[in-house]
Amino acid sequence: MSKKTKRINILIEIIMWLLSIVVIYPLLMVVITSFKPKGEASYLNINFPTAWAFDNYAEVWEQGHIPRAFFNSMFITVLSVLLVLVLASVFSYVLVRRNTKACRIISKCMTFGIIAPFAALPTIQMLKYMGLYGSRISMVFVYGALYLPFSTMLYSSFIKGIPKELDEAAVIDGSKGGKLFWQIIFPLLKPVTATTGILNFMWVWNDFQYPMYLLNSSSKWTLPLSVYNFYGQYSRSWNLVCADMVLVSIPVVIVYIFAQKYIIAGMTAGAVKG
Repeated sequence: MSKKTKRINILIEIIMWLLSIVVIYPLLMVVITSFKPKGEASYLNINFPTAWAFDNYAEVWEQGHIPRAFFNSMFITVLSVLLVLVLASVFSYVLVRRNTKACRIISKCMTFGIIAPFAALPTIQMLKYMGLYGSRISMVFVYGALYLPFSTMLYSSFIKGIPKELDEAAVIDGSKGGKLFWQIIFPLLKPVTATTGILNFMWVWNDFQYPMYLLNSSSKWTLPLSVYNFYGQYSRSWNLVCADMVLVSIPVVIVYIFAQKYIIAGMTAGAVKG
């Protein structure tokens, strides 16, 4: 390795360390502030507290209605992810395997769904007409529609790498229709299913905008909305606000830590097979 290459690598490493500090500092500040008394928390720095206030979390758990908001988030997120995975996998398989002119047109139209903006008023009117406005299940359908195009694109890229001869062999053995897909093809989609499921989980779990428009009762609010409401009540108590943010972030952080290898593996496999 030449001296010039070493200097470039060192420079890049320094830049990456500086960028990581920019990201890590505010996260560390939030975590430390969540354990501070109210007076010390107002300074918003990373100095350790003189006395660790663990009861901040107990107060947030009770006053922030965390259990109720957690149930709402889990209900909406889990059902939304399951809906997207089922529809996207089946839809992608049909589009790729049939490969007719109509399927190719539909596949291209699906890409517009990735860039199409969310229209609040038409969505609200449609949900009111269906009698679903303000319900948790309405959020499941909305998220399913929003994230189906991107998920379909991921699945389609992966399915193109599965040889059609496998389908033909399964048909000869007596597997047709749904049995062919769920017993033969779907088990092969584990990498892209893990990737799609985890990405959708994080998107739905962290979303703030759509529940704010579509949920009309505080009893149905998700965790991000509960943080917004909690901040409105305790805007001067940064120790409680930070503790609330930490509690809300824990589930998705845990999911990402244990599943990041599946995200990378699924995206890489999909890119190669596509």
